[in-house]
Amino acid sequence: MSELGAEVLLQPAIHISDPPDWRPVDDALECLAGYDWLVFSSSNGVQYLLKRLLAGGADLRRLGDVRLAAIGPGTAEALAAFHLRADMIPAEFRAESLAASLAAEARGKRFLLARASRGREVLSDQLRNAGAHVDQIVVYSSTDVAVADEEVAERLADGGIQWVTVTSSAIARSLAALFGENLRKTRLVSISPITSATLRELGYEPAVEARTYTIPGVIEAMMRAVGGNP
Repeated sequence: MSELGAEVLLQPAIHISDPPDWRPVDDALECLAGYDWLVFSSSNGVQYLLKRLLAGGADLRRLGDVRLAAIGPGTAEALAAFHLRADMIPAEFRAESLAASLAAEARGKRFLLARASRGREVLSDQLRNAGAHVDQIVVYSSTDVAVADEEVAERLADGGIQWVTVTSSAIARSLAALFGENLRKTRLVSISPITSATLRELGYEPAVEARTYTIPGVIEAMMRAVGGNP
């Protein structure tokens, strides 16, 4: 956005760190060849799992014939940074669409889901309902930021911030906790219908919603709203 002339303030809403216990991850990495699919629902999951694999002295040959699924292009790009290609990217970049894309051939197959410490169970539930065997491992922790940046909080309270990007349900909840009623003094742009639903549950109506559930899609949504994109 700064390249388009906007003043951009950074307010982290969640903190990403190591999982509480690496042992389940290490155990799964030892058994990767026993899975048909390795499924990533975020770029953070890619980074934490594959860096752990390499840090343990193994290399990408450990993946063998395991097929890789990515929830969206950002996650696929994270795989590409490790010279890996996603075998499956759903048409819509959300868990429901990923599950639907995998469900047709899920029966009897083994899936390993690399996930955050918190999140929805829709992907695992739908795959199990389709007859798959599903294991999940927490490869990174996601926790709320407890204290807002002082400048951001002051400018938001004064009505000096025109847009706030909300790029996940976890971020929506954290922003609501950080800023409360002052979050109504700005316009919220939501990355997806799931995130919009969370905002509404919290009592905040998104001003716009991305058509493509990516960061570029969020920017495009804001540009359309201000008349900067045809």
